[in-house]
Amino acid sequence: MWRIASPGYFPSDEWSRVPCYYKCIFGISRPIEELTQGSHYVYNDKFSYLVLVGPGGKFYWFLFVKLPVTLHGNDVPRYTKVDEEKLAAQHASDQITPEVTFGQLYGARTSSTLTPLHEHVFEKWHYKRIITIGDAAHKFEPLTGHGGNSAIETAASLVNHLTSDECSDWTNAQIEAAFSAVQEERLQRVQWLVNDAHKTQQIQAMETPFLATIGPILARLSSTQTALQLGARKVVGATRINSIPVPQRGHTIPFNDELPSQPLSWTWLPTGLGAISQAAIFRLATQILGPLEIPTTFGGEPFIKCYTGVRIVDKILTTLVAVFGVPLASGNVAANLQWVSFTPLLLSTTLDWTLESYRVGSRGLFTSFSSIFSTIYQLKAVGRIAPLYHLISVCESVFGGSISPVTDRLIDKEVVESFVPGIALGYIVPTALMLWPFKNKATWQRFTALWQPFPVYVGLITTGLSTILRERRDRDTPQHKHLKESQSPRKRNAETVSLLRSVYAVGTVATALVHMYMLYRTASSPNLSFSGVFGSIRYLVSGASPPDPSDKIHVFLQRDMFLNAVSVLANSIYRTLDLRRLGYITNKEALTTSLAVLVAQPVLGPAATHIAFLGWREEMFMRIDRRISTNY
Repeated sequence: MWRIASPGYFPSDEWSRVPCYYKCIFGISRPIEELTQGSHYVYNDKFSYLVLVGPGGKFYWFLFVKLPVTLHGNDVPRYTKVDEEKLAAQHASDQITPEVTFGQLYGARTSSTLTPLHEHVFEKWHYKRIITIGDAAHKFEPLTGHGGNSAIETAASLVNHLTSDECSDWTNAQIEAAFSAVQEERLQRVQWLVNDAHKTQQIQAMETPFLATIGPILARLSSTQTALQLGARKVVGATRINSIPVPQRGHTIPFNDELPSQPLSWTWLPTGLGAISQAAIFRLATQILGPLEIPTTFGGEPFIKCYTGVRIVDKILTTLVAVFGVPLASGNVAANLQWVSFTPLLLSTTLDWTLESYRVGSRGLFTSFSSIFSTIYQLKAVGRIAPLYHLISVCESVFGGSISPVTDRLIDKEVVESFVPGIALGYIVPTALMLWPFKNKATWQRFTALWQPFPVYVGLITTGLSTILRERRDRDTPQHKHLKESQSPRKRNAETVSLLRSVYAVGTVATALVHMYMLYRTASSPNLSFSGVFGSIRYLVSGASPPDPSDKIHVFLQRDMFLNAVSVLANSIYRTLDLRRLGYITNKEALTTSLAVLVAQPVLGPAATHIAFLGWREEMFMRIDRRISTNY
């Protein structure tokens, strides 16, 4: 093709620009009893090994050696068998494992060859009715194994375009257009994979002092799951033949063509918006949530000084009870309505953080310790802690990468079953008791103090009950039935989602009713106004503070609720954009959801909107799960 099209069509100097950084001995060896079967990636200084077990227990192996200088084009030598044996002798004492050296592996070979490794993606792959694919179009460093894969992908793309409606007659013009479409479709992905293979080789050959330091550390820290996810990132964008049905095999990471829309490459946008918005809200919180003057009475009566017998705990509880006495027992109707309106938002926040902490993919993350964050916000104000929690969550998603199995989204059925009594007994009942206007102020103070550590109640009940339910399930399920159930994970997942739907539906309706009742109470009273109850945005962000200590507490709670609501809103929009980035939703769905979340804030209230959004997000996860699952 180059000969026919030359001169003028192909760049005259392109071959001279094709680089060669490494040479490689590739071989196949007989089974060696001492060599553990599996995959061996061996890091070394300026060279590395890849050893794989194949059919019949044979070992397929590669010795990659960095050249002293990078060679190009015709300067790259053709190696002989003597060159191969000389290089093998130099590395004969290298340890593949503590028990096996390269000399033993090389001695057991049935075939081997030494070859230079060109790495390049050519500018033009076709001329008239001729096209090149595979190594003739894109040459890979073979460490990542994507040279052969890419040849197959390009072949699939070629079949798609040759059999498309635009290429029905196979005229010269149609053929050339099809070839151009193949190269346009494949070029960017192939270039990315070639660069990725080169960078991977640099790490494993520890080319620089930095890579020599960080490479082995990353290898030790990487679990099998991490390695599989990194590998999946290079596979999910693979091209398939459109005219042939795809075999139905169960998998947990969706391919791009199984998604409602193509994933977006600009991961920085949702991540940047999510991080910047939460950081800005956190900074605002530090500016407008000022210190408070603690009241001296609870509804005109003295404080209880002893709740637990532990001095420091009693001191904290007494202070908190004094602060909450303003909206509860001071007779300030506006402050009372505002506080009642605030409690559903605390419920939705607790619901969100608790359930997220139990997702499979959240294990070990900072945000999996939701009770700790919730306990801190009881002491330091949720308006400060919510944006901090959401900021950490955004950062965790960055480290999680763009690829994650749908199984990472799963929540055990037992957790959801336990969360219902957990939120009811741990939050709803204590909240109702705290809000009830007891005539006996001492009793009211005790119930107000009882409410304070509600995040601990919710966490302990959920954890304890779910543990009991799991143990009971494992004990009561016969072995053969347990095996059958384990083969149908979606059945359990569907039951879990059904429970979650009920939780989200009841939560949305209940919190919306509370919000609407508070709006009705405010609108129907001639002595109340929305700005008086909830505060005007201009005043809330100004940082101004009234002189009266009780009014100061009212404004503090207004700002606390405002900051919590804004942080939740910003996080909901970030989560929507992140779903679009992953390809889980379409552009239209992302726009519609973002607008709906904004519009619903004053109508349904921030809590109901939050819970409804969580329910919608769960449905989007389940939609992807249904698309890729086959074992039910």
